[in-house]
Amino acid sequence: MEYSIERTEPGVAIIRLKGRIIGEYQLVNIRDEVEELVETDCIHLIFDLSELEFMNSSGLSFFLKVLTLVRGKDGEVVLVALNRLLDDLMVTTKLNSFFLIEPGIDDAMEYLKQSGVI
Repeated sequence: MEYSIERTEPGVAIIRLKGRIIGEYQLVNIRDEVEELVETDCIHLIFDLSELEFMNSSGLSFFLKVLTLVRGKDGEVVLVALNRLLDDLMVTTKLNSFFLIEPGIDDAMEYLKQSGVI
């Protein structure tokens, strides 16, 4: 799995994931970087999953940990551009009721602006 992080608006970062999440070992670096973002008051995270092909329970666990961390700072996590497999996974696990899911980055940014968080 590959990823990139781009800070956009103050307090907002877009994190793009690419490939497959199949093990906890793949998430060590990104977890550390996300924790650093949140510690520096970048508490609204948009995860662009348009190039993420697959994830298993390791990926779900990662997103739940990020959500807990971010919401503890009154932030928001938005997942965007989920493929059919990832969308089905979120529905099956009922995690779609915990995460905000938007079709694209622009939609996520608009949501954050309308919510008054940015």
